[in-house]
Formats: sequence, structure tokens, C-alpha cells
Amino acid sequence: MMRPGAESARSVLVLDSDVETPPLGLASIRELPVLALDFSPRSTGDPDHWERRLGVRPTELVVVTSETRDPDAVGADTVEQVTSPSDLTGLGMLATKHLGRWDDSADGPTPLVVLDSLTILFQYADLQAIFRFLHALTTRLANSNAHGVFFLDPMTQDDKTVHTLASLFDAVAERTDNGEWDVRVR
Repeated sequence: MMRPGAESARSVLVLDSDVETPPLGLASIRELPVLALDFSPRSTGDPDHWERRLGVRPTELVVVTSETRDPDAVGADTVEQVTSPSDLTGLGMLATKHLGRWDDSADGPTPLVVLDSLTILFQYADLQAIFRFLHALTTRLANSNAHGVFFLDPMTQDDKTVHTLASLFDAVAERTDNGEWDVRVR
């Protein structure tokens, strides 16, 4: 999926705090609908933002946020709203809705779910709740022929928390001291 040697990875935890750098690129995927679970304060309904962030332009962009946003004003195809980033059940239901819709289309494109960022979710929920949510979501990705990229600033959590979360993902990507990406596939 993300680079040679990581093709089997359906879900990737990206440990990086640089929010404007594409982690690995998804250029090999031509049709890429994106479901962005996003609670960051910056404008993220813009397909250009996601092209910079992911390295490929979404063919369809669905943004799930806790802010009220007009799809036409932000450039997204669809904007869904949950009451708060703590509404993990609502997030899961919306993710399932859109993954199911893309799954139902015959020979449809491979969807990508982006959670930007786990760092923000930790301000609203504890590790146990986030772990359960991510376990359900990564299982859904695996069952839906979908991919997922999940961002976490590793400086905001202790090593035990990072390792606990990493156990849920097929791969973990983080920057080396020389700025290259190190991708560890399970």
C-alpha cells in the first residue's frame, strides 16, 4: 500500500508531529475516496490539503468533524458531524456507513480512512475507549478492503500508550533522525 515492503499493511499508525508532510505517499492507488475523521482546528475539508497530506488527491472526500461545516464552502463532497470527538460510537457508525457504501459499489475503489489525529482524541477519551474504537475500526478496514492512516504525535503520549496503540496496526511509520521514513510491518 504505502511503499515497497508494506503492501500488505491495511492500517498504518504514523508517529509524527509534522502535520504538513505526506507520510509515505499513496501514489500507486489511482481511485482513492477518503474518509477523513478530523478534529484539527485547521481547514481540512479542502482536497488540496489531503493531497499534500497523503500524496494523492481524493476522488471523493468525506469529512467527519465536530464542527459545523458547509460541504460547498470547504470543498468536501460530504461533511458529517458528531457532537464531540468523544463520540467514538458516532464516529464508528459514520465510518461504517461510508465504508459500507463504498464496499457496496461493484469493483469500487479502495477507500482510505484517515484519522487526524489520535492526539486530539486523547483530549476527549481515555486509552481504553480509544483502543476499543481503533480495534473495531481497524477490523472494519480489514473486512472492507480499505486502508487506514492514523496520525499520532508520539511526544504527547508515554511509550506504553504508543506501544499499546501500535499493536492494533499492520504497520507503524515514524521518521528517523535523518528525516527518512522507517516503516515496521507486523
